[in-house]
Amino acid sequence: MHCALCNEPIEDVELTYGDAVFVDEEYWHVECYAEYYGLALEEV
Repeated sequence: MHCALCNEPIEDVELTYGDAVFVDEEYWHVECYAEYYGLALEEV
Protein backbone atom coordinates (compact mmCIF):
# COMPACT_ATOMS: atom_id res chain seq x y z
CA MET A 1 0.00 0.00 0.00
CA HIS A 2 1.17 3.51 -0.82
CA CYS A 3 0.15 7.02 0.20
CA ALA A 4 -2.31 8.62 -2.20
CA LEU A 5 -0.32 11.87 -2.23
CA CYS A 6 3.38 11.13 -1.90
CA ASN A 7 3.24 7.53 -3.17
CA GLU A 8 5.63 6.42 -0.40
CA PRO A 9 5.00 2.99 1.11
CA ILE A 10 2.78 2.80 4.17
CA GLU A 11 3.59 0.07 6.66
CA ASP A 12 1.13 -1.67 8.99
CA VAL A 13 2.87 -0.17 12.01
CA GLU A 14 2.06 3.34 10.71
CA LEU A 15 -1.62 2.43 10.58
CA THR A 16 -1.44 0.90 14.06
CA TYR A 17 0.08 4.01 15.61
CA GLY A 18 -2.04 6.54 13.71
CA ASP A 19 0.71 7.87 11.45
CA ALA A 20 -1.32 6.75 8.42
CA VAL A 21 -5.03 6.26 7.75
CA PHE A 22 -7.37 4.61 5.29
CA VAL A 23 -9.92 7.17 4.05
CA ASP A 24 -12.34 6.81 1.13
CA GLU A 25 -10.64 3.67 -0.21
CA GLU A 26 -7.17 5.33 -0.15
CA TYR A 27 -4.22 5.17 2.23
CA TRP A 28 -2.75 8.46 3.43
CA HIS A 29 0.05 9.57 5.71
CA VAL A 30 -1.62 11.88 8.24
CA GLU A 31 0.68 14.75 7.24
CA CYS A 32 -0.05 14.26 3.53
CA TYR A 33 -3.80 14.25 4.16
CA ALA A 34 -3.52 17.49 6.13
CA GLU A 35 -1.34 19.06 3.43
CA TYR A 36 -3.65 18.05 0.56
CA TYR A 37 -6.98 18.89 2.17
CA GLY A 38 -5.80 21.61 4.52
CA LEU A 39 -7.43 19.67 7.35
CA ALA A 40 -6.07 17.73 10.26
CA LEU A 41 -7.57 14.32 10.89
CA GLU A 42 -9.17 14.10 14.29
CA GLU A 43 -8.94 10.87 16.22
CA VAL A 44 -12.28 9.12 16.65
